[in-house]
Order: sequence, then structure tokens, then C-alpha cells
Amino acid sequence: MKLTDSRENPAASSLLIIIGLFLIGFLFIGSIVQVVTIMAVGASLSDILGSNGDFSKLPNAWLGMILGQGFGSFFGFVGTAWLYWKIIEKKSWQDLNFDRIPALAVFGTVVLIEIAFMGFNGWLQELNQAVSFPESLKGLEALLKGMEDKLAETTKFFTNFTSFWQFLLAFFVIAVIAGIGEELIFRGLIMRKILLGTGNPHIAIWVSAFIFAVIHFQFYGILPRMMLGVLFGYFYLWTGNIRVPIFAHIFNNGLAVTIMYLHNIGIVKTDLESMDDVPMSIVAFSLIATIGLMFLLKNYTNSQPTMVDSQQ
Repeated sequence: MKLTDSRENPAASSLLIIIGLFLIGFLFIGSIVQVVTIMAVGASLSDILGSNGDFSKLPNAWLGMILGQGFGSFFGFVGTAWLYWKIIEKKSWQDLNFDRIPALAVFGTVVLIEIAFMGFNGWLQELNQAVSFPESLKGLEALLKGMEDKLAETTKFFTNFTSFWQFLLAFFVIAVIAGIGEELIFRGLIMRKILLGTGNPHIAIWVSAFIFAVIHFQFYGILPRMMLGVLFGYFYLWTGNIRVPIFAHIFNNGLAVTIMYLHNIGIVKTDLESMDDVPMSIVAFSLIATIGLMFLLKNYTNSQPTMVDSQQ
């Protein structure tokens, strides 16, 4: 499936601009937006400065932090994609698609692939968590584990809710905004620019997935997140429509938020933290089922006429 256009700006310079805009938008502007949002819901500047970075003790902390993350992600991801694609390249969102919206069967298969992949990806998470550094790098290991623990505390704070309105807000921020924004950046822009520069879709998919994993600053989750990025990349490659990886990303994040909510209100007894110890029989079945479903998806999309075919 063709995902690049000869009329696009050169790959190398485009990548530098996209990453630069993202770092400015997400790390700088996004951080300012988060602080302003936290202040808007009741915290003072002195409260924030005295928190030592732990915003969970501030007034209306959950609402301020979830809204702050939502606005920060919107400006950082969607804002960067809009600024680069619409303003710099002067293209429309439809130019990210090289094929029509696929049939419902494609979206259904994507859901099955993601469910099937959960067992194998859980095993990858176990492997990642078990990484041990040599003695000479124990300081780095302690730093990375400290960051991991901090992120785990933040995630637990975000998802420790029992009211339905909190669930809806968390779903919108963690699943919808993140799903749309991250796919526009990592698949819609970065992956296609790497493909434009290398001419190799597999290099484009794997490198963009690695960047996608690294940019989350979570070393002990880098492997499973990268493999999810690989799945999303092939969804985009085979369907030629950015809506498919966006849907897949929203489903993945939304399922996690939903399971956490159902666990919090007592409907689901198993939480996501206890799903890491995956039996090898499940891992093997998960991997085989994922590969089989991926082949089905690839063969199905290859058999469908493209927009180019229909216009000839």
C-alpha cells in the first residue's frame, strides 16, 4: 500500500521539524497548559511549587491532573500534527489516507488481533520488567526504576476512580485524545516520512514504533509498547487509512481503562497488574493466533480494490 506522496517535503528535514515541534508542543507548551489547568480547578501557584512535583495532594487533584493531561496531549500531539501537516505542508487530513474507509470486517479483525495479542504482549512485559543492568550501570538502573515507580503511582492515581463520569473523562483523555494524537504523529507523519526516506515499509514501521515507545520515557514498558506500535504500523500500511490505527489505539487504551474501572467497582475481580504472569501455553497460543489473524487481515486488504484501482 502506498503511503507517501512525491509532493511531500523531504523526509530528513521533515522528521527534524516534526520531532522539534513535538518536543516544544508536548514538553514545553503542554507542561504550561497542565499547570494552568491544575490552577484553574483550585490549586494555587504556591501549592504547585510546594508539591515537589507530586500533584496528587493538590486541591481537586484528580480532575486537574486528568484535564491537564488531556489538554497537554491535545496540544502536544494533535496540535503538532495540525501545525506541521496543515500549516507547513499545507495538506488536508484526507491526504493522510490513500484508501477509503475499510469494511467493518477490517475493524472487527483488528479487535480480534489486539485481544489475541494480549497474552504475548503480557509476556513481553514480563521480560522487559526482568531486565537487569550490569554492576557498572546500577546507578542508571536505579534511576530508570525510580522513574518507573513514579509513573506507576501516577497511573494508579489516574485510574483509581469509581464514578461513571470519571470513567468517561478518563476514557476520553487516555483513549480518544491519545489514540488520535499519537497515531497522527507516529504513524501519520513519522512513519510515512521514514518510508519516504528509506523506501522500505518495514524499516518505517519498526523505527517509528521504536520512537513511539521511547518517547513515553518508560524503559520497563518499552518492549510491549514498541510491539503495539508495530501492529498499528502494519494496520496503516495494509489498509492505507489512518482511521484504522487510530481505532486500534483507542480500543487498546480504552479496554485498559474499562477493565480498571470495572475492577474498581467490583465487577471484574482481576486487575491488569495481576495479568503479568502469563503461562507459556497462553503465550504460544496468543502468538500463533496473532500471526494467523494478521495474515488474514493482510490477505483481505490485498484482495480489496483500492481508490486507485476504482479510478482507473
